[in-house]
Amino acid sequence: MNEECPICWSSLNSPIRASGDKHPIDCPRCGEFVVSGVVSSELYHKPLNGLQIANASGWIRQYRQRGKILLNDVETLRNQRTPTVAEKANKLLLYLSKEFPIPGQSLNFNWNESPLLAVTWSQNVEELSYLFKDYLYGEKVFLIYELDEQGIQKFKISPVGWAYIDSLKQINPESRIAFVAMWFDEKVKPLWSEAIKPSIEAAGYEPLRIDMHQHNNRIDDEIIAMIRRSRFLVAEFTDQRGGVYFKAGFARSLGLEVIWICPRNELKNVHFDTRQYNFITWEDGNLEDLRKALQYRIEATIGRGNYKPQTA
Repeated sequence: MNEECPICWSSLNSPIRASGDKHPIDCPRCGEFVVSGVVSSELYHKPLNGLQIANASGWIRQYRQRGKILLNDVETLRNQRTPTVAEKANKLLLYLSKEFPIPGQSLNFNWNESPLLAVTWSQNVEELSYLFKDYLYGEKVFLIYELDEQGIQKFKISPVGWAYIDSLKQINPESRIAFVAMWFDEKVKPLWSEAIKPSIEAAGYEPLRIDMHQHNNRIDDEIIAMIRRSRFLVAEFTDQRGGVYFKAGFARSLGLEVIWICPRNELKNVHFDTRQYNFITWEDGNLEDLRKALQYRIEATIGRGNYKPQTA
């Protein structure tokens, strides 16, 4: 087996010591993960391109450290949505706050450190430098600098940067609620009961729909409050309901992850502003595949929860 990472082709930190069909990878960029011989062969014979490498190494760093990359993960790696500049910059800022947690502390790090490329989902050092200097420092003023006694420029996180970091951390990491935005028509009832609800529960979260939630408040106020309490949102776009777009947009404005679902024959009709997202599509009569795909997407992008549904 090759001594390069099957994801980014970096030379490995240590030789691969296979155990059966498990091949542990210790990559300076992607980190530590495990692949099978089949997965390695697939990636070596059809390698990822530059953008796919940036997204795949970022995804592995964020969601699969010391985990196993399965064969059905390969398609996910090839089709990861590229984060926006703001999302990448947020990842860098949060990383810096963890590495240098003392306010006023100088940010001493090496631009050429491979993990930073993965942390920020960047393609190269130039993009990483842009996120740091042009975006976080120049545009947002989340970073400031001062000169030390030798006249060397030392960056640190600014007061407004720390305030923004605090706001990023208030996105319900301990919540077990998955808010579901979808059409409530009787014809999509099987979609809820046979696919969406069981997949969310199997992933360890509590699925909630506003029409099934008991309350005495105004409905719009209760929707906003419930989304604010949620860990993530599932948006299903059958019939292109305006309320689903509103709820998904509000969740994104809070920084919550949104998982996008649409009937395959309606995907061409989704609003232009949402087409860049990685939709899970489904077809009538094949809800079992949707159930599996949604559970997998939740576990891969959010992580497993610990909610256990009550049984009668």
